[in-house]
Amino acid sequence: MAQPIRTYTPQRDVREELRTKVESAPIEHAEALLAAYQLLQEAQDHGILDVLRGAIGAGDAIVSKATEYASSPEAVRAIRNFLALSRVFANLEPVKVDAVAKALTDSQCRKDLQGCEPPSLWKTFQRMTSRSSRRTLATLAAVTEAFGKESEIPEVDPLFSSGHGWMPSKSVLPLVALALAGVAGFWIGRRS
Repeated sequence: MAQPIRTYTPQRDVREELRTKVESAPIEHAEALLAAYQLLQEAQDHGILDVLRGAIGAGDAIVSKATEYASSPEAVRAIRNFLALSRVFANLEPVKVDAVAKALTDSQCRKDLQGCEPPSLWKTFQRMTSRSSRRTLATLAAVTEAFGKESEIPEVDPLFSSGHGWMPSKSVLPLVALALAGVAGFWIGRRS
């Protein structure tokens, strides 16, 4: 009776293939390896490797602290505020931001300049009654009113309450909002 032909497929020796690749790697990737060694040496010289080693060693403590903070109501509020402010900043034109920065630096008297006098009260009043300034003041008033409305605030956090209604006594956010409103009003006034 006829015997079936057995097919013999040699098994791959994965270790041998890896050894061959590792032996040829320094020749094929010599430039990349030299760059990696230089980068590693720079990291060692500047102490980055020590910092990374410490961060890896304290990884559990860092993760637990970060998780603890991220789950707090203050962190959630901070993230929400950051996202809201990032929308405001995303809508601002860089040219206008540069104009505001220039106006701020130009209008301030520096101590190193001789004879730099601040404007008189009358000149300041005249500037405040200009069309652009009135827009800025209206924006500041709208922001102040928005922060002062009690009826639209869903809940009062005891951290921000001073016992006399909703008054953010321990928060810097109203000051930031007023500054942003002033900048926005300035840009609106410059636009028209």
